[in-house]
Amino acid sequence: MSVRRSSIVWLVLGILLIMSAVLVRFVALPALSKLPADFTASQKYEGSVSALNQQAFASNDLANLIGPEVAVTADRGLSVDAVDGDTAIVTIDTAINLPDGAQQKDVHTFAVDRVDFSPVPLTAQEVLAVVPAGERATFEPHEGIAFSFTPNPSTDGNQIYDTVTMTGQSATFAGEDTVAGRKVKRYEVDAAGPIQSPTLLAQFEQFPTQLPKALVVGLLQAGIVPESSIPVVREGLPSLPELITTGYGSTNSMSVAVDQQFGTPLDIAQTQGLYLTAPIDGQDVPILPLSIAKLHTAPADVTAAADDLSKNATLLSAIGLWFPIVALTVGAGLIALAALRWRRQVTSESSDPELEPQH
Repeated sequence: MSVRRSSIVWLVLGILLIMSAVLVRFVALPALSKLPADFTASQKYEGSVSALNQQAFASNDLANLIGPEVAVTADRGLSVDAVDGDTAIVTIDTAINLPDGAQQKDVHTFAVDRVDFSPVPLTAQEVLAVVPAGERATFEPHEGIAFSFTPNPSTDGNQIYDTVTMTGQSATFAGEDTVAGRKVKRYEVDAAGPIQSPTLLAQFEQFPTQLPKALVVGLLQAGIVPESSIPVVREGLPSLPELITTGYGSTNSMSVAVDQQFGTPLDIAQTQGLYLTAPIDGQDVPILPLSIAKLHTAPADVTAAADDLSKNATLLSAIGLWFPIVALTVGAGLIALAALRWRRQVTSESSDPELEPQH
């Protein structure tokens, strides 16, 4: 191979390496950062649940009205059902495992952006076109974060979607920390609102829509009214009618440790209460607990999720940073080598006496 031909080969290889570095950094890396079309994940939770004893409620047995806390676990699965461009249809399937072997299922399907996981609004026609038929019954529009924060999440303006009230609830930044070797941002939710979930409301269809005022007095005296409601109930009782129209409300207290790089919630601790409410001074005030669930991410799952994120971070760093740097360096070196060899050949040819014109 002549020097000139080998110089062309080095030049072409150098250009190809530089082009590959650009393609990996600006094409392949963003594609790898998207929510995959076949993505699945699961996480286990531990905690306890206490619930209203409906037999005691029916017999006005206030002493046994609230059942004891029982230990439970919960399994939360997440799967991508379909993708349409940058939109993913995601189903979150949660099962609470009760001590008697029974399960309480809760399934919700959302449309999210594959890059930043934000909500994607769909028209009725788009729902039919994009959401698989098997998931349309559980599909719901939402606001806020359905399952993951945006990568490198901000410290303000975040909302977490609550499936019970079907609202986005403000997540307040509470500082930075380290969890299982990963840098995290902590957020807290402290919210309340009327229950809007049709599935939950259907469970309360047999409950009376009104309660005697005397029963509310009994709940107050028995210490069953939630502590935060006691001052309002005491002050408002005299103005209430003898039959009080009731509603259903939820309180939600949550602490979330969110991975700073990926936005993935690593560790969640949540207490959610469902209550019978009474309208007092323009507020729906909780007066009777229906159920209180206290759940937190299982420690083993926190560690496993952190390990997976660290592996993904290493892979993305290798692909998005080190490969482009090496490819650019080697490519530039090959181009420089090709130029140098070409220049030497041209200089050599110009100084060759056999190539000089004869007079």
